[in-house]
Amino acid sequence: MESTLKLISIVSVIVASSCAAMSQKHKGSAENTYYEDLSTVRPAFINPDTLASSRSTPKTTVVATYPNDVAKKITIRSDSIIELNKKYSTVQGFRILIYAGSSSDEAQKIREQVYAYNSDLDVYTQFKQPSHRVKVGNFADRVEANYMLNDLKVNFPNAMIVPDQINLVQ
Repeated sequence: MESTLKLISIVSVIVASSCAAMSQKHKGSAENTYYEDLSTVRPAFINPDTLASSRSTPKTTVVATYPNDVAKKITIRSDSIIELNKKYSTVQGFRILIYAGSSSDEAQKIREQVYAYNSDLDVYTQFKQPSHRVKVGNFADRVEANYMLNDLKVNFPNAMIVPDQINLVQ
């Protein structure tokens, strides 16, 4: 009983002293107040109720322009990057290799089978001496190519994903 009474008295002394310390901190803060006028930067709000009631000329709001407008600089820079990128028609991506062999007739036969399977696919035939290759698709990432590979594996079990220059969709 006596120990709890001591504990309560100690806690009350600590609480009282911390409150006294807090009141000392806020003395004299009225003379060091900070004030900044932000009315020139704030957007003007026009109340639609007052605008409808007064049919006089509407008030014009002044749009502030700043010499270091970062958004304007970013827009100009991104527009120039877009213009530079327009001259590129291919990028590094992935295609699915369906056939690689020395027979031109076999390559044409495989190409027709791919069209019969899915006519929406872009099919490319290449001849790099001494082999003919049949590739499918323009995939920007391997995950997208893997979805199509899973579908094509049913009819073309030797199909595999290969890195290649792909055509950009314009």
